Amino acid sequence: MCTMQRKAKATKQTAAACYAERHAECQDLLKRITARLEQHQNEQAQEPANWGHAGDLGRITEELAYILASLGDRSAVDQKGLEY
Repeated sequence: MCTMQRKAKATKQTAAACYAERHAECQDLLKRITARLEQHQNEQAQEPANWGHAGDLGRITEELAYILASLGDRSAVDQKGLEY
C-alpha cells in the first residue's frame, strides 16, 4: 500500500500507482459514506423530533464542502459562507 514515507528507497511505487490506490480508497469511502447516510436517515426517521440528527448533518455537510473545495470546487464553502 502507498505510504507517505519520505525515504526514497523505502518504496519503488510510482506516483501513478499510488494515485490509483488512493483513488480506489476514495471510491470505497464514498460507498461507505452513502451506506452510513442511509442508516443515519433510518435512525432519524425513528426519532423525527431529535435535532441531533440534523446537527450531525450540518457538521458533515461542512466537512464535505471542504473536501469538495480541496478538489477544486469552492462553490459549497462559498455558499455556506465558510472560510477556506
